Amino acid sequence: MDNHGNSNKETTIQVLYFGLVRNVVAEAEEKITLPAGATVRDLVDALCCKHGDALRDALFTVEGTLIANAMIILDGTNIFYSKGLDTEIDGQQSLHVLLTTTAMAGG
Repeated sequence: MDNHGNSNKETTIQVLYFGLVRNVVAEAEEKITLPAGATVRDLVDALCCKHGDALRDALFTVEGTLIANAMIILDGTNIFYSKGLDTEIDGQQSLHVLLTTTAMAGG
């Protein structure tokens, strides 16, 4: 019997890195395969395991929330406007990780 249920499917997503995050990730892009039903949080955890604490420190506060100048775009939509890190990535095609400089006041 051919069963195509979600329980045994995987999702492969292309991750592209932009901005200052390229200082801690040696590559411009990579592909990651995760089980069906995975979230952006699962993907980011996998990326942080692969690239180490430098990536985690670049993207997250000590409390574990995304820093203000980190932006994660899933198939053209900022995850901030969806379910944040709990956004499901099933069937998605690409994830963009952007880290910008912190705005500085001056005069």
